[in-house]
Amino acid sequence: DAVGKVVERVIHNTIHQLGGKNEQTSIDHELPEEDLPPKQVEVDHIEHRAHVTGLLEKHCLECHDTSGAKGDLDLESALGESPLVKSRDLWINVLERLKNGEMPPKDEPQPTAGERDSLLGWINREVIDFDYTSVKNPGYERARRLSHAEYNNTLRDLFGVDLRPADKFPHDLSGISGFANSANTLFIQPTLLERYIGAAEEVVTHALPSWPLAEVNDPNKLFRTFLRRAYRRPPTDEEIGELTARYDAARKVGHGHRNALKPALVCALVSPHFLFRIEAAPAVGASSDYRINDWELASRLSYFLWASTPDDSLLDLAAAGALSRSGILHNQVQRMLADERAASFGHEFASQWLKFEHVGTRVRLDPIDNPWCTDSLMTAMRDESALFINSLIQENRPIHNLINANYTYLNQELAKHYRIAGIRGDHMRRVTLNDSRRGGIFGHGSVLAVTSFPGRTSPVVRGKYILADVLGTPPPPPPPDAGELDESVAEKRELTLKEKLEIHRGAKQCAGCHAKIDPLGFSLENYDWFGRYREQHRGKPVDSEGMLPNGRKFAGLEGLREVLIDQRLDDLTRQLTRKMLSFGLGRQLEYYDELAVQEILAAVQYDDYKFHTLINEIVNSYPFQWKRLPEANQGSR
Repeated sequence: DAVGKVVERVIHNTIHQLGGKNEQTSIDHELPEEDLPPKQVEVDHIEHRAHVTGLLEKHCLECHDTSGAKGDLDLESALGESPLVKSRDLWINVLERLKNGEMPPKDEPQPTAGERDSLLGWINREVIDFDYTSVKNPGYERARRLSHAEYNNTLRDLFGVDLRPADKFPHDLSGISGFANSANTLFIQPTLLERYIGAAEEVVTHALPSWPLAEVNDPNKLFRTFLRRAYRRPPTDEEIGELTARYDAARKVGHGHRNALKPALVCALVSPHFLFRIEAAPAVGASSDYRINDWELASRLSYFLWASTPDDSLLDLAAAGALSRSGILHNQVQRMLADERAASFGHEFASQWLKFEHVGTRVRLDPIDNPWCTDSLMTAMRDESALFINSLIQENRPIHNLINANYTYLNQELAKHYRIAGIRGDHMRRVTLNDSRRGGIFGHGSVLAVTSFPGRTSPVVRGKYILADVLGTPPPPPPPDAGELDESVAEKRELTLKEKLEIHRGAKQCAGCHAKIDPLGFSLENYDWFGRYREQHRGKPVDSEGMLPNGRKFAGLEGLREVLIDQRLDDLTRQLTRKMLSFGLGRQLEYYDELAVQEILAAVQYDDYKFHTLINEIVNSYPFQWKRLPEANQGSR
């Protein structure tokens, strides 16, 4: 049958790739692996994989084949992928379930201890310990339109007016990467094109009275300068000629210089060369992997660090072919990080990574029932987190300050929400904190609100957020038979939420994950569903104590900080690296990007986890400065 052919297909495919034959070779040998001939080692791996695939067919594939995929776990398709690490998250899920005895279910025949060990060892070797140097691949960044934020910022920096017309467009979707600048979601619908035309006319009309470039009377010179900025590369004579023709036509019907510029500029602003970030194809005969040119590097750099168009300094260096020189590139990164436009890191990158962008949109309260929850309060909550992240980057602070900094940003309304006295006025300002209740992102009302349900906290949601979004180590999906909190338990008001969840995790299929999730979430129980601090809940003292699976006990936000920095700092840094690299590339990361992640992480660790090191290493990374032809990208070397 179809399932029974999996083993045969795996053996055939892998041996065929090696150009060998299906020799009957024992899995175990007297010689250690490093002393075996290379061909013998490969054959051993093939035989071992066939053996393990047989175990999976025997115990797993009846429920988890392509046609059934119980619990959305399709092992049959995953086994057909090469290398297996392409489905890394799936195999880590399987690994955890095998370790915890959740696979196979208790009412099904169980593998022997030796078979279970064989499965665990195979997944560890093929997935956890995979050698990413064997798949060096920079990936391919296809043409993509500007995100709404990039579009707004680019118009601002081209014309000097900050009208933000894209705020009235339909919202950008977030890609699998979690970011709105991901190429797989940035397409243009006909209705959006109509919006672009109206926005271009609005911006040009407002900008022309005071736009410095309009003072240039030679239209040829003006359009050459403008198009270099707008198209982020040298314009062609044909492109300049098209705008000049529109300008000349307007002059012939009686328009003055400034008014005649309008149809030409609007034409440029609805061109694909403006709306899309397009990178040139390589020269004929180029290898499958090739370095991007300096103009493209300028765009990648500016949209990574500023979410906006390159300025003249970057374009001049690109024109001279000097931007990619290491010393010059480093100096430009430092210059750009010191620029106010680098505030996009907090308002774009961090707000999407940590999800606090949703405060005021998805996360908001009825102002009639909650008159204290004003739009200005929610804006201040978002701004607190964005300004804080920006300060960490601009001051080149260590990454652990993300969790344990002793300062934040407040105005009077937000300070009142936090019960912090002595802050007057609407402007946000830096405030040194006198206690540990608010330092770091887990003390921010924005983060506490987006990890709660309306009207109540959720230790499970908060714990999962810490594991998945902040640390990049998500718990596996709940097993199909996990169920919700039993209704009879949920309605017992005399029990605390912690006591209810302890009853729930008494079920073996729930215990493993909740032992990791719940202690982290309960450490934040002193903060209500909109980030206000509390000592009691429903007349009882808040219990924020917890114990990790390794036996480490801690309590409250202060304890959470200590645990994360002592035991999970590398996980935090790895997740920040992955997220920032994905944001910088404008695409989701693939399995082969892990080599770059590992190299960046090693450099950051060596330099005491400094933010500038992280950013410089991303800019200098192979996927940021190189790309692979699409047809060559189907496989990896």
